[in-house]
Amino acid sequence: MTKMFLCKIGDVESDSLKEVALGNGEKVCVIKSGEALFACQAHCPHEGIPLRDGCLDGTTLTCLEHLWQWDVRSGEPMGLAERPLTMLELEVDGESVYLKD
Repeated sequence: MTKMFLCKIGDVESDSLKEVALGNGEKVCVIKSGEALFACQAHCPHEGIPLRDGCLDGTTLTCLEHLWQWDVRSGEPMGLAERPLTMLELEVDGESVYLKD
């Protein structure tokens, strides 16, 4: 199993998202809900709007373009959303956050 460095824990403010570019040109969002960290695809599965521009309220992520919502703990759709988010597995080592492959 390999892992890819994404950011430091302190780079993501509590109750916010940070978009991180991967070396292969793809992007992911690192989400900090309280002290819990999650990661998901960087764009809304509806129309590709960057999720970094969305709103995080507790564990609910809302894309502000069409108000699709997801539970960041599972990626499950809520409300109007018709498709789940692709969630990614993280590993925290000290203050560093890694994407597990």
